Amino acid sequence: MHGNIIQLQQYYKCKLPYFDVMNYGAVGDGKPMIHRYHLCAMHVQAFLKAWNETCKVQQQRATLNIPAKTFLLNPIQFSGPCVPASINVQIGLFIFIDFSTGSSKIIASTNKSLFSNNHWLLFSYVKGLTLTGSGTIDGQGQALKFYTCPNLVLQGLTHINPKTAPNTDGIDIASSNHVQVRNSKIGTGDDCIAISARCSFINITSVTCGPGHGISIGSLGDPGSGDFDTVSEVHVRSCNFTGRNTTGVRIKTWQGGEVKKITYEDIMFDNVRYPIVIDQFYCPNNACKTIGTSALAISDVLYTRITGTSSGDEVISLNCGTRNSCNNIVLDDIHLKSSDPTKTAYAHCLNVNGRASNVEPSPDQCMHS
Repeated sequence: MHGNIIQLQQYYKCKLPYFDVMNYGAVGDGKPMIHRYHLCAMHVQAFLKAWNETCKVQQQRATLNIPAKTFLLNPIQFSGPCVPASINVQIGLFIFIDFSTGSSKIIASTNKSLFSNNHWLLFSYVKGLTLTGSGTIDGQGQALKFYTCPNLVLQGLTHINPKTAPNTDGIDIASSNHVQVRNSKIGTGDDCIAISARCSFINITSVTCGPGHGISIGSLGDPGSGDFDTVSEVHVRSCNFTGRNTTGVRIKTWQGGEVKKITYEDIMFDNVRYPIVIDQFYCPNNACKTIGTSALAISDVLYTRITGTSSGDEVISLNCGTRNSCNNIVLDDIHLKSSDPTKTAYAHCLNVNGRASNVEPSPDQCMHS
C-alpha cells in the first residue's frame, strides 16, 4: 500500500501543476509563539504567493496543497478569475503530507482590528474551485466565504466557530451557481451554511450542523441593498442537525425578491429548538420600514422524509407576509416531537398556500390548499 501511495503522490505532482504553501514560506508548526502576529502575516504572504502561482498557471487543472500542519492566518482574499478551469485546494489530504496521519488546521487571527473588510477567508470570482480534505477550519468567529464561484465543490471539511458569538456563520455562499457541499461538519454561533442572493443549483448533502442556526436561505430582500434578490434550485439532502439552540432548515427574508424550487429531504433533527422555519418577518435591529408585509415570493418548497426532536414545542413555523407570498409549500412524511415530555409539539403557519400529507404534528388547520 505504501508503494501505491508513493506512485499516486508522484502522479499528482508530475501530471498536474502542484503548489504547496510550505514551498512559499509557510511554517505551520502551530505552537504558541511570542510573535504570533508576525506568524499570521507571514502565512498570508505564503498562501497568497502559492495561490497566485496556482491561479496563473497555463494549465486546465491545478492543485494548491495545504499540508497537515497548523496555520495561523490574518484575513486573506483568494481572487480570480484564474487560468485553470479547475482548481483543487487540498486541505490535509493524506497522500500529500508525507504519509502523516495528522490533519490540517487553519486558525483565524483573533485581532479584530484586521477585519475591516468583513471577511477572513474569501474566495471570489473563481470558477471550478474544489476544497477538499480532512482539515479543520477554525474561524474564531469568522466565516468561510465564497462570492461568484460557479461550479464550487466543498467536501470533507470541518468548520468551527464559537457557539456563544453572534453573527459567526460557518460557510457563506453568494452569487454562485452549481455548488456542492458534501460530507462536512459545521459548528458555529450563527448559520452553519448561509445561501445568499443570486444563488442557484445548490446541493448540500450529508452535512452535520450543530451548534448553530441551521442551513439558511437568506436573509434576502434587504431594503438597504436595493436589489431584487433571487435564490432557486436549492436541495438539502441527508443532513443532521444537533444542539439545543439550533435552528434547522430555514428561509428568512426581508421584503423584496424570490425564492423557488427548494427541497429538504431525509433530514434528522436531534433536540433542535426550531426544526422547520419560513420567516418572512425577518427584521434585525428593527430596520424595516414596513412591518407585517412582504413582497418576496416563496414557491415550490418541498419538505419530505423528516424526523427527529425539538427542545421546544413549536416544531414547524411557517410565517408568510401576505396571503399570496408563499405558494405550493408541500410537507410530506414528517414526524417531529418535543424531547421535553411536558411539552406537546405543534405546527404554526400564517398565510401559507400548499398541502401536507402524513405530517405530525399536523399543520392542516393553518394551511390553505
